[in-house]
Amino acid sequence: MIKARLADELLLNRGVYLRDKGYKIDHHKIEYTQNRNFVFYHYTREERLDQVLNDGLYAYRPVACPKPPEEFKDCYLVEGFLEPFPRWLKDHIYFGDLGMELVKQYVGNVLLRIEIPVEFANDYIADYAHILECKHLGMKGTSPLQLGYDCSTGYETTQGYVNSYIEVKDYKGGHIAPVVQFLRKHQGVTVPSKYINISEIQPFI
Repeated sequence: MIKARLADELLLNRGVYLRDKGYKIDHHKIEYTQNRNFVFYHYTREERLDQVLNDGLYAYRPVACPKPPEEFKDCYLVEGFLEPFPRWLKDHIYFGDLGMELVKQYVGNVLLRIEIPVEFANDYIADYAHILECKHLGMKGTSPLQLGYDCSTGYETTQGYVNSYIEVKDYKGGHIAPVVQFLRKHQGVTVPSKYINISEIQPFI
């Protein structure tokens, strides 16, 4: 019953930190430049590298959940990480190496470093643990966090995930598996190429 009530809270409320519900999190921090520009990292595939460096990162994926908050309606996104290779991908207290398995399936192997000027808006940090909870159930048969989601349709877990969006400037480090979400209204270039460089750190090359 306790976990079911937690699921209800996560589905109804924005900006809840799982850390504040008693879950353990790894240490992570937001990287800023001396000019206070926000830095995040994005993996792309080698065959798309020239296009990204010439044209920028294009937002193809919608912010998808049953009841998107008003400010996220008709928004599309580009995802990234706070670090070149977050620890939660490969050695997680709850999910083991599930994050790494998903990276191998869906993410490219070339790491980009993106530096966004402070005046840019629409940058958020979400907790991918909401998605991992149901991925773990489907792939490994258990729900490590026992949040109480009905994982049969994906509706609840995607709603909980979108509800976890917190603006970068307000983020307090309370997510289990933080993921950067860079949004724009409608499909299009979200991050211009002038803010994108190939990272000096390349975990997969």
